[in-house]
Amino acid sequence: MFAQEKDSGRGFRAGLIAYGGWNLPVRVTTKYITEETGPWYGNQTWAEGICLSWIVSGQYRIEIAPRYSWHKTGFELSPPIYDEKTIYTETFELITIPLTFKRYLDNFFFISTGTIVDFSFRGTPEWIDPQSGFGLSLGAGKEFHIRNLVIDVSPFAELHSVVPFTHEDNQQRLFMGAMRIGISYIWNRTGKTGSVDDKLNHTVVPEK
Repeated sequence: MFAQEKDSGRGFRAGLIAYGGWNLPVRVTTKYITEETGPWYGNQTWAEGICLSWIVSGQYRIEIAPRYSWHKTGFELSPPIYDEKTIYTETFELITIPLTFKRYLDNFFFISTGTIVDFSFRGTPEWIDPQSGFGLSLGAGKEFHIRNLVIDVSPFAELHSVVPFTHEDNQQRLFMGAMRIGISYIWNRTGKTGSVDDKLNHTVVPEK
């Protein structure tokens, strides 16, 4: 990242985020499991929330972005109760708190990774295992700076309930791919003494 880019991107940020995408319940196992649902089908997901972030070191930023999310999943009953193929759907809601680390590249491109904590909201689903627990996230994107406003666009993927709060045999984990859009405001540090970079770059002219 260029020096002028790092300077303009520094400071505490606060803003709003929203995303829409696709989800699919998965299991991290090759074992055949006799159950009441399967196979599963991907369906829609969306979320909205707030984001708070700050630079922690050089080109690294940490972000906390609590959000509400709505998910719709599809599945078949196993064994089927009808001769023809029938896909059923179920919806559920989560409150999620992601903790994400961003690594900046040139021209405000970035990669990100982190952990997420999920809590069931308004009850738990009947056919899909509860997704409350710790998960993982991975993404990449670009920021667009307009004075003190930052718009970021980021495709990302998440795997929920990697470590669930409550144990379920052969736990279903919600895989999700989505496109996130956020807008935030930068509060730069200002003061009479100036920034550290200003002091280091200031040329001292000796008195005659």
